[in-house]
Amino acid sequence: MMSASSVDIINAHIVTVDADWNEFPQGFMSVREGRITALGSMGSFSPSSVSIVDVEGAFVFPGLINTHTHSFQTLTRGLGEGLGVWEWFSQAIDRVVGHLTPDDAHLAGAVTAMEAVRCGTTTVLDYNYPHPVAGMAEATIAGMRSVGVRTVLARGILDAGAVHADIIHSTSDEIDSCAALARQFHRADDDRIRVWFAPYTVFSASPEALVAARDLAVTFASGVTIHATTPSTLEESHRLFGTSDIAYEESIGFLGPRTLLVHCTHPENADLDAIAHAQASVSHNPVSNAYLGEGVAPIVSMRSRGINVCLGSDGPASNNNQDMLQVMKATALLQKLEHRDPSVILAREVVEMATMGGARALDWADDIGSLEVGKSADFFVLDPWLPNSTSHTDPYATLVFSATAENVVSVYVGGTEVLHGRQLTQVDMRSILRRAQDASMALLERSGLR
Repeated sequence: MMSASSVDIINAHIVTVDADWNEFPQGFMSVREGRITALGSMGSFSPSSVSIVDVEGAFVFPGLINTHTHSFQTLTRGLGEGLGVWEWFSQAIDRVVGHLTPDDAHLAGAVTAMEAVRCGTTTVLDYNYPHPVAGMAEATIAGMRSVGVRTVLARGILDAGAVHADIIHSTSDEIDSCAALARQFHRADDDRIRVWFAPYTVFSASPEALVAARDLAVTFASGVTIHATTPSTLEESHRLFGTSDIAYEESIGFLGPRTLLVHCTHPENADLDAIAHAQASVSHNPVSNAYLGEGVAPIVSMRSRGINVCLGSDGPASNNNQDMLQVMKATALLQKLEHRDPSVILAREVVEMATMGGARALDWADDIGSLEVGKSADFFVLDPWLPNSTSHTDPYATLVFSATAENVVSVYVGGTEVLHGRQLTQVDMRSILRRAQDASMALLERSGLR
């Protein structure tokens, strides 16, 4: 476990994203033993003996939360470009997943975490497939935690259907593996690791697995996440059950406040009503949705119904990166374009989805997602004094529409600085990237793709 530092951040523009949208344009924030102990205007700051970091007018935001990715796909970036989703499944994913190793998973987890931290993301939910050999999920956790990112390992469940045939296991084996992983890791490392359960879709997880995953989430006070209401899930759900996947999930009691539905590009009004009634959340993945040609999710309608919407990058095989700054910009632009109305969604709403929206979806809003006294010190420092972001007046617009990863200069997770001066502090990035590149080439060779 990495040790948390005590530090005072001064001369900052503090953007809290709290319930009252408080900002402190000339502010400070005090961190002690990993938690925020004070924040406010510089006029109320009292120097102490701890380290002082003068950020000279930079913006300080709560850490971004990526609620959906597939880390193993860092080794398969760009595979299957231009393919429809069913062909993409068969040619870009199915030919690879059966050949992954625990070492691949470790490297991919580390690369995912490095990419996250460098764009201001402090929490990542990895929708982790049930890979062909034991130890894959454990290796992923180790890789992500080596970098310092807060980790939600959503352990995939595939026990039915024809998609990903090389990694389908029996229902009992899947559920037993999920339970064992949760017993070992859920809320470990000072609660920087959580374990969720991830039936892949209604056509690749049996009804028994869906119900068992829901029950595991209750047992461990955890959650479930599933790909939902995309063209492929709807096609198969109507074939199997004669109804939408959301309607089916509602009928078996799968939906609830700790259910995170991913994509939701084509819900009917009845589906949205069911999601809202269940108080489930939606992980919006606009770049992936566009890359695979799956449409623009109706997140304005979702939010008008009170549905909690958060953001995700999806895996690098359908994005092809995990940059949450790009996800935020795409979220805003695609909604403005879809509605032909530039006022339909504003930058601060997108920032809220990427922070508190993610925290609510992961049932972690009491500790992360905003900068408030008593919460974990998960935050990043954004330097606006670069050509792409000067002039700057509105911090939300600067973050969503102007910023790139180059603007992110420091990142703290639980009070530990994991990025300093654009450099990762916990790992040797160059060494890991070279090993990951070699692992990717070897994986493609084993898979017959090279």
